[in-house]
Amino acid sequence: MNVKKVSGFIRKYLKSTGRRRKALYVAGLAAILLAGGWYWYDQSQGAYVPPDFFEARNRAGEVSVRILQLTDASVQTLRLISTADEKGNYKRGLDLVLEEVDRNEATRAEAIKLSEELKNMAINLGAIRPEKAAQVGLQTTTSGLELVQHLINYNNYTQELLGVLQTRLKSNGSPETRQRIEQIILRMNQEAEAVNELNDRYKEEMREFDRLTS
Repeated sequence: MNVKKVSGFIRKYLKSTGRRRKALYVAGLAAILLAGGWYWYDQSQGAYVPPDFFEARNRAGEVSVRILQLTDASVQTLRLISTADEKGNYKRGLDLVLEEVDRNEATRAEAIKLSEELKNMAINLGAIRPEKAAQVGLQTTTSGLELVQHLINYNNYTQELLGVLQTRLKSNGSPETRQRIEQIILRMNQEAEAVNELNDRYKEEMREFDRLTS
């Protein structure tokens, strides 16, 4: 198995993910939407969202920005690893893999923080008025939590991919790693698709929530 072919496979994955690359960003983009609403109380209309919900939504937006930064850096590093592999610069590739392992852990930690803020939002749903808005809020936070779980799954597969790449680079381009790389990337793509679908649902539900509470 040719080193360039394996490198090309990774490169093809990275190039073909114009849409899937969004999956790296959607947790951040979705959470930014959480921070986008204006909440107020008016006795005549009875619309109310508690401050704790609003604050959790803002914190989720802040976490999302950090996820955006980390995942964008990860995409760039995977490209550099592929280039180092293709050129046979295995020491450089290993250094990049170790760097990315640390970033991958940081991304996972931020995803967990995002899930905590979504849970904080869910805790305050009972005080939201009108009741229909609370119901939509429940659907929204559920979609958000599902999205985070798929993001964590994606992150886990990225970690696994880095492990295989590390083995490959240590063995100076072992051809046996190709099949494993293909399997992991397939699963990463499946998780990316799930995240994209949940993000679309989430955005639609949040727009409805804002409409009901405005």
